[in-house]
Amino acid sequence: ARLAAEATLSASPLTGAEKLQNACLEALRAYRSLCPPHAKTTAALLLPENLRLLPLYTLAAMKAALYASPAEARADERAALIATIANASATEATVLAHPRLFQAYPPLEKGPNGLPAPLPLSAQSVQTNVAYLLDDGAQLSLWFGRDVPSEMLQAAFGWPSLQGVDLATLRLLPPNTSPVAAEIHALVDAARVGRPAGWTPLRVLVQGTSDAPFVRALIEDQTKQMMSYPEFLLHCHRYILSKA
Repeated sequence: ARLAAEATLSASPLTGAEKLQNACLEALRAYRSLCPPHAKTTAALLLPENLRLLPLYTLAAMKAALYASPAEARADERAALIATIANASATEATVLAHPRLFQAYPPLEKGPNGLPAPLPLSAQSVQTNVAYLLDDGAQLSLWFGRDVPSEMLQAAFGWPSLQGVDLATLRLLPPNTSPVAAEIHALVDAARVGRPAGWTPLRVLVQGTSDAPFVRALIEDQTKQMMSYPEFLLHCHRYILSKA
């Protein structure tokens, strides 16, 4: 990831993304080449447990703002990401590449860590009448679908609608204000636990209103320049078989 990030300094952003893709393909090819002959008789993609998520994390990293087109990411945003990646641990780099998406409202059953099960990063996971919390490793985004009930917004922010409201200055009501506010505060606090960088800022996004960072985080979907996750898996499979 660091080498790919550095490649963007001397070449186009897509050059860095290609380095990531090539590293993933070669790792999977090398694993298959080391498998016993009877395992190679299958045409299935051979992935050991410790490499099972490698294609997903690779595609997620390739779709990061660092490798986006100049029209999609500012120069200062790229510079900040390069500095962050250069000093990130493996765990921190994983969260930066593959964000966590949680349903915030209506609330779901939570695990021992105070968080519900993370959702796949796909538009198929997102409903317009639901609120979600996205943790991308650098900040938290509270995203509201356009059809979220006004009662929920009133209980969380004191506003029946967010239309015309300056989202940059919008803040959650105190947790003792309502059960909805308490639920969201608890979810945000649980997502912040274990962050070595310290306190993670929270921003509010509304569907269709400057929510490009949220849409970009749905890395399993196809974009103008990148494949969807199923397409990328198929691409990896075809490459490995062509080198067998």
